Amino acid sequence: MSFVAIFALAIGVLVGFPIVAHLLRRAAADEREFPAARLVPGAEPTHRRRHRLEDRALLGVRAVLILALAVLGATPLVQCSRLALERDAGASIALALVVDDSHSMRARLSGGDQRWQAAIAGALELLDAARTGDAIAVVLAGKPARLLLPATTDLNQARQVLTELQVSDRGTDLDAAVKLGEASLQALPHKDRRIVLLSDLAAPALDVEKLPLTAPLERLSQPAADCGIVQALRSGNRASVRVACNAASAAAKRTLRVQLEGDLGPSEAGPAVKAGAELGTAPLVDRGGVQDIAIELSAASGTMSARLSEGDALPENDRAPLSLESGRLGVAVVRDPSTTSVATGGAPIIEQALASLERDVGVRPLQVLPDKLTELDGYALTIVDDPPGVPAEARSALTTWLERGRVAMLLLGPNADAAPLGSTFEPFARGALRWQSKTGGGADPTSLGFLGEAASSLEKLEPRGRGLLAPALTDGAEAMGKWEDGEPFAVSTKVGRGLALTMSLPASLEQSDFALRPGFLALLTHALDAAERRAGPRRSLAGDTWGFPARSTVEILGPDAKPLSLVRGDDGDDQTLVVAQAGRYRVSIDGDVAERFVSYPEDELVRLPSPLASRAGSNVGVAVRSKVDASKHLALVCLALFAVEVLLRLYRLLSRKSAARDLQKSS
Repeated sequence: MSFVAIFALAIGVLVGFPIVAHLLRRAAADEREFPAARLVPGAEPTHRRRHRLEDRALLGVRAVLILALAVLGATPLVQCSRLALERDAGASIALALVVDDSHSMRARLSGGDQRWQAAIAGALELLDAARTGDAIAVVLAGKPARLLLPATTDLNQARQVLTELQVSDRGTDLDAAVKLGEASLQALPHKDRRIVLLSDLAAPALDVEKLPLTAPLERLSQPAADCGIVQALRSGNRASVRVACNAASAAAKRTLRVQLEGDLGPSEAGPAVKAGAELGTAPLVDRGGVQDIAIELSAASGTMSARLSEGDALPENDRAPLSLESGRLGVAVVRDPSTTSVATGGAPIIEQALASLERDVGVRPLQVLPDKLTELDGYALTIVDDPPGVPAEARSALTTWLERGRVAMLLLGPNADAAPLGSTFEPFARGALRWQSKTGGGADPTSLGFLGEAASSLEKLEPRGRGLLAPALTDGAEAMGKWEDGEPFAVSTKVGRGLALTMSLPASLEQSDFALRPGFLALLTHALDAAERRAGPRRSLAGDTWGFPARSTVEILGPDAKPLSLVRGDDGDDQTLVVAQAGRYRVSIDGDVAERFVSYPEDELVRLPSPLASRAGSNVGVAVRSKVDASKHLALVCLALFAVEVLLRLYRLLSRKSAARDLQKSS
């Protein structure tokens, strides 16, 4: 506060002058005894009555008026934390508000409120400073960055959008959000275009290209020590928990414990256990970064959760549900080890290919296709390599399993000609499939566009033979690719909610180098994506999108046990849901119920805020300043007080005249 502002406020001291002056008029009267005064009734001395404060209300109004005038004189000279917009010659402004709705914005500041609350309050203050003709765009910086409101001059709509925003558990993508803000303002006619970033700046350096950028709320980037659970898995009596900390101080003297969520009845393994019981504990290591902690559990069943002891600025991520380690996407590989193993030893080629994709899958090799549905329920994808048909016992189980939204891939090979009597290739094909000896040639890459650039690697395969898939092109089937001569290379068949994929080559290296080509990895990726889309990922990160078939009945309960609404695509083919909150989800697809788990991104918990001034290409303090000007409001208060004083004086005058008339009448 400047000296001039202090001097202006000092005018308020004058409020005591009338009272002091009035009190100074009092004088102590000399007292003398007069014997005859005892015969006269007592009366209050006129001198004291004259010096008494007769109209306290009027004096109070005048005192408040003097104080208001003092504050009015100082107001234009005082600045505070309210945000406002600076304008050049009063011109209109095009403003992109980039609001960070990532998980780190849940952290509590020194005042007790969240970063998110402070960011929304700042955005609304800037909106209050906007005028008619200003254009406002709203961009969210949680990963993936989204343009929530294209630039509009409808300030009421912008206000409604801001008041309805909610913070999420996503990661941060400030760079993409800033670029979206630049693109949203690029086509506007406004000469004054700006980007305001309301974020804790816990992200990599920004690449600012064209428009001035500022982050006016420096308090959002105040350090906030935090540890959070990013993954919690359970396998038997052992829990594996991954904890991420942004500072060593956040992990100091803290412990991790596993608790039971619901009552566990007695069993052969042990007695009954009540909900909330502690099943195991372990201390955190006093360091920043990611640490994996193993805990031996006193129980192997029941619903459990991992919890950190209190001690940081973000308690929301101190708890996470434990998911089974088998919650990974299950993949069964049915193959003959004698034909699919590599000469140099090691795992079969299909399993090596799946491992090279670095997907969160659990691969289990099988020698025969299961003939019971319960044995297939744990898998989302089944790959069958060069089988001699599908046995009758397994056919029904496989068909029912596919109808419930699973994916099966058949790699046809020479064993197709050795199918025993009564064995067919249903549900992949209704008729018999045969193997044809052939040399030379390859696939037509233009027909395999869904594989992207990897399709070109299948152009010159030169296999020793190929499967004839024409019988597989039945109702509901379509060719995914073709050979050079037009024969089907791969066929896709819908079976209920599931999908059956049939390839015309096996994985055997004796027949071709198909399994060594990038196109083979792309086909496996396509199958995994289809399986994950139908069965759903058991574990996801906040901000991921779940997809569901359009014709399925899908019901989803979020971590707060409230139902969630899905969004149907423009083409009507898929239903999608963006999971923005971490926790346990209950998903029902056509009555098939499963649990899914959403966790926090590691980077979001480990990365610390960094000031915008230290980032290349940033322009700090451009077009935004902190000020306040309540002159209009205080002037109205002064006018109101003056009116009250006039009314009080008028009331007193009328009261005295009325009393005089009454006295005259009585006399």
